[in-house]
Amino acid sequence: MSEVTRSLLQRWGASLRRGADFDSWGQLVEAIDEYQILARHLQKEAQAQHNNSEFTEEQKKTIGKIATCLELRSAALQSTQSQEEFKLEDLKKLEPILKNILTYNKEFPFDVQPIPLRRILAPGEEENLEFEEDEEGGAGAGPPDSFSARVPGAAIFFEFKHYKPKKRFTSTKCFAFMEMDEIKPGPIVIELYKKPTDFKRKKLQLLTKKPLYLHLHQSLHKE
Repeated sequence: MSEVTRSLLQRWGASLRRGADFDSWGQLVEAIDEYQILARHLQKEAQAQHNNSEFTEEQKKTIGKIATCLELRSAALQSTQSQEEFKLEDLKKLEPILKNILTYNKEFPFDVQPIPLRRILAPGEEENLEFEEDEEGGAGAGPPDSFSARVPGAAIFFEFKHYKPKKRFTSTKCFAFMEMDEIKPGPIVIELYKKPTDFKRKKLQLLTKKPLYLHLHQSLHKE
């Protein structure tokens, strides 16, 4: 383990313990902030390219699942329902997994999935996306690992609209979408993106720098 990785794991562990402490003390605002900040860091690591990460793909998948659990705990703390879906006791089970991520080889204790890999531009960030202009994906359309090569054939979109009284029309505020492999029973956390709705999912830009997500709970019924 390199010194950089050791330091990173120590910071993650300290952040998780800090959030759990706030949670147990009833300081819910502080706990939510800590969980969401850590979740964002973990999501970024889970999305890192292979040559920019010291973690294996399987380890990054586990890191992504931990991030999802943090988001679920944040959602539970903000829920008006009396029964929490993801409890503090559940969250505490993540600490040894995160601490020993380099050697962890057991089945993840919760049935969750990491937020899928997407090409994301945070507000204020710039990125050269010229290669995406060639929509046919022909020669010169970009490197083989570009986002366009990873986009499936179908997705479910959510558009959030608001009415503007002065202009007397309804405008799209932001949007989100679910990949087909995300359609499964249970909770899910998906990101919110700036308008206009990008149905091709090529130039995604987060709605805000703040950890703001759409929290859903899916129930599937067979006809």
